[in-house]
Amino acid sequence: MLCFMELRFYSMHGNLKEPRYLFIINPAAGQGKTAGLFNSLKSNIEKRGAKFDFRITRVPGDAAGFAREGAERGYTHIISAGGDGTSHEVVNGLLGSQVIFGTIPTGSGNDFPKAAGVPLDPVRALETLFSGNVRVVDVGRLGDRFFINGLGIGLDGAVSHRFKKLKLFRGQLGYIFGAVQEALSFKGFVTGVKIGDWEYNGRLLLAGASNGMYQGGKFKLAPEASVGDGLLDFHIIKDMQAFQRLIKIPKVLSGTHAGLEEVELRRGLEMEITVERALPAHMDGEPFYLRPGTHKISILPGALKVITAADKD
Repeated sequence: MLCFMELRFYSMHGNLKEPRYLFIINPAAGQGKTAGLFNSLKSNIEKRGAKFDFRITRVPGDAAGFAREGAERGYTHIISAGGDGTSHEVVNGLLGSQVIFGTIPTGSGNDFPKAAGVPLDPVRALETLFSGNVRVVDVGRLGDRFFINGLGIGLDGAVSHRFKKLKLFRGQLGYIFGAVQEALSFKGFVTGVKIGDWEYNGRLLLAGASNGMYQGGKFKLAPEASVGDGLLDFHIIKDMQAFQRLIKIPKVLSGTHAGLEEVELRRGLEMEITVERALPAHMDGEPFYLRPGTHKISILPGALKVITAADKD
């Protein structure tokens, strides 16, 4: 177990460095709740006598830029305070450095903290930063971008795009609401997929990769996934009629979809997917469009050091 007064960080040159914390705060996360936590978090950290600085994000891309700058300036720990999207940016900014990553989850889904063993309560998560263990976890990769929890292409990508636009429904309810809407309207896509010696060519509803067990807060897409096993859990779901989609959504929520004839769950080091048209997609809940062509999704085993709860191995 690590405690604050004992925590030390080895630089690339092997020298001990006193811990310096950079907190990257997304005030819009958790429907604006993160902004209200700012003063209480700051007061708690000051009482510990820790050396720290804050950066507040205002637009997409800020968190990645702050993390990159923080790594260059010698911060030993960079902490994301926000949702999975904020953590996604922060990790993309610091990956490849010797920095230890931490997170205070205040978002809608908080899928990565659940997978990594970080308490979902912000106060307990803050305590974990000073009393927890440093755990080595895997990171997924698509091209020159990285994801810590999951990647989705097709229906779940469309849900992420829709979720970003929702005004009345937010949080996990908003994601389920978006899933029902897209289940009724999303058009399947023709693709070719290769995972090891397994291949599929045909029409899909969605495809993707999971590092953690959950995506979208409550959707248990990869029931057996582990962020530290050196593998990705790939999911391929064939296209089906709208009413069948609605009937089978609850099975994905409970993680009992593996037995469905339309579902293929496979574990491996990489997946190659070829798509004919631009498709809605997401990384860690952050929406983007996957361009037409062939893409490789792969794993970087043990690429990230994360502070997790003391009782999490």
